[in-house]
Amino acid sequence: MIFPNSEFWNYSTQIYQSPEVESSCLLLQSRFDADVNILLYCCWLAELRIELDARDIKPLIATTRPWQTSMLKPLREARRMMKKDIIALPAELLEQTIHNISEMELNAEHLAQLALEKAINLQSKTRITDKNLIDIAAHNLALYSQQLETIPADSDIMSDLGVLLDAIFQDTEATQSALMQITAN
Repeated sequence: MIFPNSEFWNYSTQIYQSPEVESSCLLLQSRFDADVNILLYCCWLAELRIELDARDIKPLIATTRPWQTSMLKPLREARRMMKKDIIALPAELLEQTIHNISEMELNAEHLAQLALEKAINLQSKTRITDKNLIDIAAHNLALYSQQLETIPADSDIMSDLGVLLDAIFQDTEATQSALMQITAN
């Protein structure tokens, strides 16, 4: 498949190569049903010095929800099922099927990210110059996490978001400071 150039996709594929970023995103996905694409989008916007506001989050979720429910989750479940080796197939056919599903899943992720890029008008957003990137990313992630309906009351999602921020920005002190500011507000 040939996709148009996407700065967001380029950013995502670059930072997702870090094992810490991948594992923290997958942890947030499995624990809280967080959308990895939105998590990465929140951080990418920080790199652009764009801070989201509360009105931006619902359109982002509405944009990716159909992708998540109709495409990505079923493909992810199919791939996981195939990896459990519960279907009797010759090994090479099983490996090829897993590869094909993974490729479809990656293409669906790419399409979801292209849709996210168009979900809100970034040209209308003011570039934030008086905050560091971690503060902006923490703000964006906190707004998104407030909209997740799958967070148990006794959960501390902020510490898990801190792991993601630290994995991306590699600055534990600034990450802790940003999280303390958010939880204080």
